[in-house]
Amino acid sequence: MDIPNPPEDQELRNVIDKLAQFVARNGPEFEKMTMEKQKDNPKFSFLFGGEYFSYYKCKLAMEQQQRAKDVVDMPTPSMPMIAPPSIPPPATPPIDELIQQSQWNLQQQEQHLHTLRQEQVTAAIALAMEQQTQKLLLETHLDITEFDNLLQPIIDTCTKDAISAGKNWMFNNAKTPPHCELMTSHLRNRITADGAHFELRLHLIYLTNDVLHHCQRKQQKDLLAALQKVVVPIYCTSFLAVEEEKQQKITRLLQLWEKNGYFNEETIQQLQNPALGLGQYQVSETRLKALTSC
Repeated sequence: MDIPNPPEDQELRNVIDKLAQFVARNGPEFEKMTMEKQKDNPKFSFLFGGEYFSYYKCKLAMEQQQRAKDVVDMPTPSMPMIAPPSIPPPATPPIDELIQQSQWNLQQQEQHLHTLRQEQVTAAIALAMEQQTQKLLLETHLDITEFDNLLQPIIDTCTKDAISAGKNWMFNNAKTPPHCELMTSHLRNRITADGAHFELRLHLIYLTNDVLHHCQRKQQKDLLAALQKVVVPIYCTSFLAVEEEKQQKITRLLQLWEKNGYFNEETIQQLQNPALGLGQYQVSETRLKALTSC
């Protein structure tokens, strides 16, 4: 299949590619919901036959074909050949056996529905975050590419100079609450991305720690408030993704944050129980999305 030319704007291409993945995974209802919500947003004109409509439809078809292939390629248990019985067939299974089998089938269905719901929640949150990022980019005109260029040395080497340069850029650009929200949201997105490795997450958490320290010292309340909104997914996602030895490196930072009083008691409790904390964050984000879409 010849793929139409993608947008040169990398941010727009990310929006189209991610939406194609979400629609392939969650069905056309997800596309309809996005069209209703974004009908006045020029960034989503491709959904209504505008520029890059062909590229979006092509990406959607490719994602749907890949998902169908994944289902077809799933291994099925092989059944041994059974010789014709030379004796009368066995009696019908006892009623207890049938009940147990029915209960097992019900549990499997419930587990599947739970997994499907979780995928839909994750997809909805990811799309909402992407839409909010696009809104803030239009509002602030902040150069996120410049920010990424400063984050890369932190990810690669994590030297004091690299962290200091990243921190100084954030403070110099913390002009308004939307500026602060965009910067901290970008950190959250980089750290919680599916393909993020442990060093990337740990090193950007070190940057977060340095920024928190200077926020408290210099009374930069807007940037501190923005970090308080994203620290739960940043910390909990990083903690849950690794083994105990690496978890200890992250836990040391939590002990420091608790000692320095960067966060309120509710946030500290969520960070101390990462699985529960991340679940509560996802629930609150889903509710917030529902309220803002009304």
